[in-house]
Amino acid sequence: MNEVKTYDLSYVEAFSGVENMQKDWENLLLVEKTGKPLFRLYRWQEPTISIGYSQKEPDILLPVVKRPTGGGALLHGWDLSFSYAGLRKDWGWSFAKVYKNFMGLILESLKELNAEFEMSRYRGGYEDFFCYFYPTLGEITYRGKKILACAMRVLKDAFLIHGSLFIEFDYQEFEKLTGIPTGTIKERIITFKELNIPSYALVYLMKDVVK
Repeated sequence: MNEVKTYDLSYVEAFSGVENMQKDWENLLLVEKTGKPLFRLYRWQEPTISIGYSQKEPDILLPVVKRPTGGGALLHGWDLSFSYAGLRKDWGWSFAKVYKNFMGLILESLKELNAEFEMSRYRGGYEDFFCYFYPTLGEITYRGKKILACAMRVLKDAFLIHGSLFIEFDYQEFEKLTGIPTGTIKERIITFKELNIPSYALVYLMKDVVK
């Protein structure tokens, strides 16, 4: 199959970083009010860094947007992003149970594509600005390397989970923008393209998980 088509995501909606995070925040508030879950799959109109709500904005020549969720910074542009806003009572209520149950459902589906995917159980923190270096609770790995990053925010009744599936990754461009050596980041993450899993399979998978 043609590689460009295999990893083409142009049919997935794309917005600016500000618009994407505003839509997700509004979805969380709407679920808190109405109780009806909302799901989005989306891309980013240009390379954008999203930062966790407790992080400070970096001095970098790229658009930066703060997420409603926590976690470390991500450089978007080669990924497939998703958000799910649902009710805590439907997924286990506590932060940890909601996180584990939702991501466990995604992991179960991903294992149909590759049985070596695993969920990180690590609950500790990390000091690096970017989230690529430490798979934390609920994130998906392949042989110890992160391939799906996620973060969560809870309100009284509702929760919001953000996820980023690493479809492709321009390691050299990332090094130019951040100064982080290509070899260093390759030791920590892997992409679905490197595992020969086409992006359209992941789009179908994500839509099926939350239906």
